[in-house]
Amino acid sequence: MTSVVPPPLVARVLLLAGGSLNAALAVLVASPLPRVPLLVLVAAAITSWGLLLVAPGLLGLAAAALAGRRHPWCAGLASLASFAALVYGVMPYAAAYGTAARQGQPLTPADYFDGVNYAKVPDRSRTVTYARVGDREARGRRGHGHRLELDLWALPKRAGVRHPAVVWVHGGGWNKGHRSQTPEWNRWFNARGWSVFDIDYRLAPHATQLDQIGDVKCAVGWVKRHARAYGVDPDRLLLVGSSAGGNLALSAAYTDGDSRVPASCEAGDSSVSGVISLYGPTDMRRLIAGTALRADPMMARLMGGSAASAPARYRLGSPARLVRGDLPPTLLLHGGADRAVPVAQARELARRLKGAGAPATYVELPWADHCFDVNWGGWGSQIARAATERFLSTLDRSPYRGKSPA
Repeated sequence: MTSVVPPPLVARVLLLAGGSLNAALAVLVASPLPRVPLLVLVAAAITSWGLLLVAPGLLGLAAAALAGRRHPWCAGLASLASFAALVYGVMPYAAAYGTAARQGQPLTPADYFDGVNYAKVPDRSRTVTYARVGDREARGRRGHGHRLELDLWALPKRAGVRHPAVVWVHGGGWNKGHRSQTPEWNRWFNARGWSVFDIDYRLAPHATQLDQIGDVKCAVGWVKRHARAYGVDPDRLLLVGSSAGGNLALSAAYTDGDSRVPASCEAGDSSVSGVISLYGPTDMRRLIAGTALRADPMMARLMGGSAASAPARYRLGSPARLVRGDLPPTLLLHGGADRAVPVAQARELARRLKGAGAPATYVELPWADHCFDVNWGGWGSQIARAATERFLSTLDRSPYRGKSPA
């Protein structure tokens, strides 16, 4: 029986093609995010499902080993690229293992492909309007103003039971995104007895960041006013947001009672008993100056000017600049390899919260990139859920129940 050996040219082409594929996969995982939208999506998908790099990495190494004697240069290049892909496929698990153990949640490889935590459109069957906002003249005319909506993920009412509640603030770079964008988190909170109110807010460039923070406060006030109708406890209300939504959630919680950042509607009490940020920016001046956002003309419109011309607006939208000792309990979840919002943003806020004596927990997810939770079964998502569950249990024991506006 004779073995089939491909012609030398074909073998070299196959080795170089396989090596190029593995090199491309490794580069997409390790390099700064590309500016081409399609490549950004591909890079995010590969990073979120990094375990998929193991198969091409192993195949490339096997092929290089078999062809090493006949084509040493091609095999050498292919093996280096394949080894890099294998490292980026395996190392996230190895690095996440210890972090997961500290959160009391062993990693479950069988859950890795549990699904995608993303919905293209809101769930209209759950939608209600919580406010109409805009200029004063428009609000004074019936039916005018910008309509703000939320999706109800409220648990069924039960006699004598008031459920704790989450106000979820979606991400999207302040200029895109929608309510119920990450539905798996809503289902997860529901399964643990928390009702969820997943909100929209006005988007840039038609609204500033302070407008958006005001919309979040408006939504919190609406939930508190309707607490009895939906069977929730207004004193056990948690703000949660991801990416830009994490920034807005933190800013809304940290500026409670600050007349410079009013609610965009007659909200009444907009205090919360805790806040969670998933990979949210915490210092707008540094974020814009240190990332590709510095070339985005939308950012000046979002912030109401430059850092030099509008320093107060930058401060009010930067949670790291708003730290004091009486803030509500905070959980920060951030990927150590975040290429959109540098992990230094979360580290700096965590350091300042600790220095001020504010109740806070920081969990850094090794090798996790921005939007790591789009892979609902990924290592970062598994750790984030365990950390969130622990945080929820501490809220039940915390004496903090929000505070009335000053």
